[in-house]
Amino acid sequence: MKLELFLVGGLILLWGLEPWGYYFLCRQRKRSWRACAIEKATLVGLQDLVPFYSFKDKQMMLQYCFEQEKYSVILAYDKSCLNALNENQTVYLFVDPTNPEKAFLYRMPNRIIAYLFPLIGTLLFTLALT
Repeated sequence: MKLELFLVGGLILLWGLEPWGYYFLCRQRKRSWRACAIEKATLVGLQDLVPFYSFKDKQMMLQYCFEQEKYSVILAYDKSCLNALNENQTVYLFVDPTNPEKAFLYRMPNRIIAYLFPLIGTLLFTLALT
């Protein structure tokens, strides 16, 4: 029983630490990458005959301006980004200054997993060790 608690606690703890690793990795990348405001977002699909909501791999094309030149990039569909753009909020895209065609959209990690799972994993570890 203790071995199972130890293994489950370890898995839950690692699963809870994954969003923190992603968060710190993105913070490190943001120091060297430049933030550019998204000017326009267009939904992109592989087929024009099928409605957009039925696609498996939804994508969107984002247009941004970097050093007075316009670029566009195709990224995975992000509903929160699209909703913010539709509400006329400013959304930023992080662009590589040496290769401006390379960009990524920062996503917040799941906060429930990031805060609750390390706590549950630590509790299961302590139960397994006592």
